[in-house]
Amino acid sequence: VTPESFDKRCLTYRLHDAIEYIERDGTVVVEDYSGHDSREQLSKCGLLDLSGLQRTGLRGKKAEQVLVQENLPFPEKPNQFELSEEGAIVARLGSTECWVFDNPLKPVAGLGMLDIRAMNEPDCYPLYCQHSHAWFALTGQHLPELMAKICGVDLRDEAFPQGAIVQTSVARVGAIILHQVVDDIPMFSILSDSSSAEYLWHALLDAMQEFEGKPVGLAAFS
Repeated sequence: VTPESFDKRCLTYRLHDAIEYIERDGTVVVEDYSGHDSREQLSKCGLLDLSGLQRTGLRGKKAEQVLVQENLPFPEKPNQFELSEEGAIVARLGSTECWVFDNPLKPVAGLGMLDIRAMNEPDCYPLYCQHSHAWFALTGQHLPELMAKICGVDLRDEAFPQGAIVQTSVARVGAIILHQVVDDIPMFSILSDSSSAEYLWHALLDAMQEFEGKPVGLAAFS
């Protein structure tokens, strides 16, 4: 399985020196890089490209109703996210806007139906954020220190707890950051405009050098 086997590809697929890919949702994501994909690297400092994973969004007065009908949570306040029972990430970015992301560890069934539900519901509109934004994930114990080099917002736990979202600038690129813990590994998911994907990937790798960071694939969670 290679990215070239699919019409739908990750935005940075040309930059990945991967030895193994895995198919997800009609495209591929990196499963394993050469020689350093391990839980130890994740815990220390890792970077994943999750842009191939499924995600969508809803906006409108009926967004909450559609999510509830699909057994998905609706966060209490904007700039918060919650997980569904299957691990789908529901991020509330505004009073009537939510983005929904797949579980990185295991595909969540039925997310693709949200677009159809939104189109058929008055006062609810689909948001095709899979096409508009890249999805990168930084992991490890040094996330606040690392991000302080390229982001002016305080991302220490006291100011940016787990479950919080901040909409800010990362390496001079507009970005949305989610503070997560995935399989007991601290993680910042970073969503940015697709046109800046390659630039931001290089900027994150550069910021990671001080912490011996490396790109990793999903196999590192095993």
